[in-house]
Amino acid sequence: MRYYKFPKWLKRFYPNAIWDFFLQENSSIIYLTFDDGPTPEVTKWVLDCLDKYQAKATFFCLGKNVKNNPQLFNEILK
Repeated sequence: MRYYKFPKWLKRFYPNAIWDFFLQENSSIIYLTFDDGPTPEVTKWVLDCLDKYQAKATFFCLGKNVKNNPQLFNEILK
């Protein structure tokens, strides 16, 4: 596994982009994470896309969003 490093000037130009990730040699695995859910505007669409491609992901959910969207949270757990 190797860590890919982007130029600092590029990170400053796009400060909201995700820049840190690891590459594993000869691997076709991608690890997906989603932060800040569940939110009705986005989470259902993400879950549909994951289901369409039979993909898995890790969701990092905010407690207040879970409390406000319990049914959507249960969909994430499925």
